Amino acid sequence: MGELILCSHMLAAVPYYIDEASLNVYSLEELSYYIMHNAYLLEADFMNEELCAWIEREGKQKDMAERLREILRKGGTLLEFVTCILTGTGYCDREQIKQVTSALAALMNKSEYECKKIRADRYAANGRYESAIREYRKLLDTEGEKNEILVGNVWHNMGMAYASLFLFPEAADCFFRAYQMNANSESVRECLYAYRCMRDEKGFIKAAEICHLTGEEAAEIGGRLSEISRMENIREFEERLDALFAAGDMQKLQEIMEQWLDSYRKNCRI
Repeated sequence: MGELILCSHMLAAVPYYIDEASLNVYSLEELSYYIMHNAYLLEADFMNEELCAWIEREGKQKDMAERLREILRKGGTLLEFVTCILTGTGYCDREQIKQVTSALAALMNKSEYECKKIRADRYAANGRYESAIREYRKLLDTEGEKNEILVGNVWHNMGMAYASLFLFPEAADCFFRAYQMNANSESVRECLYAYRCMRDEKGFIKAAEICHLTGEEAAEIGGRLSEISRMENIREFEERLDALFAAGDMQKLQEIMEQWLDSYRKNCRI
């Protein structure tokens, strides 16, 4: 799972496969770790007899499995089900369990559409931009959502995910669509930033005009992006690259490129 996990329970001979994450877990501790770090991604179908049977058979936790089955029989909530697992395994402390239950409780008071948006937002927050975009697209393909501001915010957040992958044409389109629905000044600002990053001055001017920005407002947005590009940490990095090029240190430049590629690959993972 990417990190060393101390297990006090025995390892399973047969792992439990978590379909939504395409992940095998081999212990109750790994299961708890997954829940703790992916609470926002859990849905009602996480509660199932297959998981109860695995906990009983592979985890040798018959009492816990029966408690989980009782929650299922009574039509209990995902919050109850997850809390039973976390308290039973002993992997998470009280504060960690509280954080998970708070996250799940927050989702219980949201519509299905809002819950799915939150899950997509969590993908983006964790740098899984490709997964986030996929989930945003699913939401936008959903018919019947009447809250235009909410749908506009989905377009905006998808634009942020595209921009994080340096896909500025797609980002600009998303931000423009977002502004048409949510009328949020942040969306039009990000739209113009995307056009500037593409060096598309015609697109910049056209978008500003369609969104009824004055020349002064558009110039202010363009100026702000120029200020960001001159920030001290950016200048220092550019100077470092210039020095490496001047010194002909291709090995160090290659290492930096590999770091960028590795980071980008992680951002694109599903």
